[in-house]
Amino acid sequence: MSYCGLTSALVESAGKRQRGPISKQRNVHLQTVLVEAAKLAPRWNPQLAAVHERELQRGHRNRATLEVARKLVAYLLAVDKSGRPFQVRTAPATETEAQKVA
Repeated sequence: MSYCGLTSALVESAGKRQRGPISKQRNVHLQTVLVEAAKLAPRWNPQLAAVHERELQRGHRNRATLEVARKLVAYLLAVDKSGRPFQVRTAPATETEAQKVA
């Protein structure tokens, strides 16, 4: 996350933590691509739309976009680790479908 530039700066002293703006130690190109993708992703993925909407309810559009970008990075890391293509998981409609998935 920090390599992608999606974490906030952290100042810690005497057991107190203070979070600041996004860290400037990052890959600027990767951050730009992820933020632009995060702006479009909620239109196409219902899970990302839910994340975006939840953060919008808290009141800050840019923070919602960052949260979606972080979720995209988590998806990318999971796909990279597993070596399998990305698949959107949906809730099975019936019990027999749930057994087929398992």
